[in-house]
Amino acid sequence: MVEAPAVNVTVAPVAVEPASLDPGVRRLLERLEPPATPDQVVVNLVPSQGAVVLGDQVDLVTVAWFPREIRSRIRAVPVFEGPDVQGAWAYRHAGPAGVALSRRVGNRLYDAFVQYETVFPLQTGTVRVGRAGIAYSLPLTYSFLSRELRHVVQSDSELIEVAPYPETGRPSGFTGAAGGDLMLRLRPTTHEMSVGDARTVAVSLEGRGNVALWPEPVVRWPAGLRAYPGEVQVSVAREQGMVRGTKTFTYLLVADSAGTYRVRPVVYGYYDLDARRYVQLAAAPLEIVARPGQGPAVLRVEPPPLMRTGQPRLGFVSRVPPAAWAALGALPILLLTLGRVRLPTRRSRPPERPDPGKLDSLDRRFRRELERLVPGAPWRDGDGLADALRAAGVEAPLANHVSRVRDQLRQALYGRGGATDADELRAEVQEVLRALLGERSGARRSGAFTRLSVVLLLLPAVTRAQDASPERLYDAGALRAAADSFAARAARDPHVTAHWYNLGNVWYRMGADARAEAAWLRAARLEPRSPLVERASGLVPLPDAWSERLLWVAPVTPNEALAAAAGLWVLGSVLLLFRRWRPIALGAIIAALAAGGYGGSALRRYGQPVAVTLAGETPLREAPYGSASASRRLREGTAVRIERVRPGWYLVAHGGTRGWVMPDELLRF
Repeated sequence: MVEAPAVNVTVAPVAVEPASLDPGVRRLLERLEPPATPDQVVVNLVPSQGAVVLGDQVDLVTVAWFPREIRSRIRAVPVFEGPDVQGAWAYRHAGPAGVALSRRVGNRLYDAFVQYETVFPLQTGTVRVGRAGIAYSLPLTYSFLSRELRHVVQSDSELIEVAPYPETGRPSGFTGAAGGDLMLRLRPTTHEMSVGDARTVAVSLEGRGNVALWPEPVVRWPAGLRAYPGEVQVSVAREQGMVRGTKTFTYLLVADSAGTYRVRPVVYGYYDLDARRYVQLAAAPLEIVARPGQGPAVLRVEPPPLMRTGQPRLGFVSRVPPAAWAALGALPILLLTLGRVRLPTRRSRPPERPDPGKLDSLDRRFRRELERLVPGAPWRDGDGLADALRAAGVEAPLANHVSRVRDQLRQALYGRGGATDADELRAEVQEVLRALLGERSGARRSGAFTRLSVVLLLLPAVTRAQDASPERLYDAGALRAAADSFAARAARDPHVTAHWYNLGNVWYRMGADARAEAAWLRAARLEPRSPLVERASGLVPLPDAWSERLLWVAPVTPNEALAAAAGLWVLGSVLLLFRRWRPIALGAIIAALAAGGYGGSALRRYGQPVAVTLAGETPLREAPYGSASASRRLREGTAVRIERVRPGWYLVAHGGTRGWVMPDELLRF
């Protein structure tokens, strides 16, 4: 046997820096050196900048250095914890899942795990970045079945100094937008549409910065052109180490009359983070050409002629006070005993007051305060709510805190897991409410609203046509003004059939079938046997059997039934005084009870909280917020029963399906 000399082979490992690592993060890591701690894990928290201006981007890179001897014993990938940053908007990025890089210091090897995120400070002054940490487990022995001991290593905290926007050159209408390479676009710049049609216009902001918090541009729409805000779409990506994205605001436009509408160029002021000065952007002007309504509306069957205005039938019955009905009910006993009978009064239970400590009560109060600050707040989600609050004058940190607490409250009320700590969440909501009450200034919005159902048939801006009667306006084709005038008449005299019937004719000619259906239904319930009303109601058939059940029309009106019941009751009461007429009196009283029961039942069915959908594909959402998934979608004119009312939302039922609907999507009776 021949022995060969021993040979020592040394392999020098090369630093590993995967291509997936962000370029900006790689540049930061190049300046770092592993610590000289051969037997310890060290965590470094490295901000890309220590002093910034409000709106600047700051990258927070967390690096956990593991000596190779320790890292080789780890069986699972370590998990990062934190850092917690107060007063900043954060974007968490997906980093390398395993070892991000390896370095040699002397004769020792280190493996590094990396996590990074981007933050945008929301307040001036000193922003404290909390400790970042990493958790890992090491087996106690070399056995595969050995228990593992968990270790947590934390970094030091960091401070970032945030300077405010400069006062020099700040425009008067500055709303707090900041970014770099911003571009403002309005698409399309021209539109052709017909009166009554709807078209979509989008205003988009594209560039670098905190995209989610860019305020909405102010668009001054001309009179006669109605704009309905739509969804706000935000797309964010990290490119070459910078956060860039696009925020798009959509609007649905409807022209009231034919003509050319010119929208002045949209102007948007922001603070340029590259040039360090204020800049104003201007989009191209928008021109809308609205032609007279044509197309499918011309092919529609014309409604019956207008109805001549008359006096309400038996309208006095609905004005009879309850005490008079009670006295009438006691008439037979009064006549038989020739005395006064004191009827026992039923005590009404005092309404239960919700416990202010309950989450449900706090949610209602929270929604109410948000609605006073920001119209339409219940269907604004996440960034949209925070943006709207800042536009209403609420400080940015508080606005973001309000949005976060509102999401937690929704999860507690409608999520599967409920609230993890109801007491803590309740205290946080109450603290936010106190802060909002302190932030709110100016005149309070009036919470009063009319309870007449005609208001639900009016357009957002109702004006009276004073120069001509609504009948003449209808014949001349001025349908918008005619609708306003007929609606005003119905508001003054809601028991006149002609007002509702004529209003339905106008809505039908304008293409608003759901509103026409509701107006004609009101007319049918006032005069169920009118030939004109029957013909008109047939033009807009109900979509399903459930709607027919909810919108049932009694063949005899409740007023007619109650008037007949009152007459028969009085007749039977008088005949009771004569012994030989008592069998007839008994029959009259029985008939009166039957008629009264019918009238009361009809009134009870008419009094149900019922509404119809105003547009097709109306979603029944599983929770009362705009982004909630829809369990079902309803056709235009579908009837639903309202089971619960919240500020900005209705819980409705259609058949066996229940869901949440916004008030603007319904027309309530």
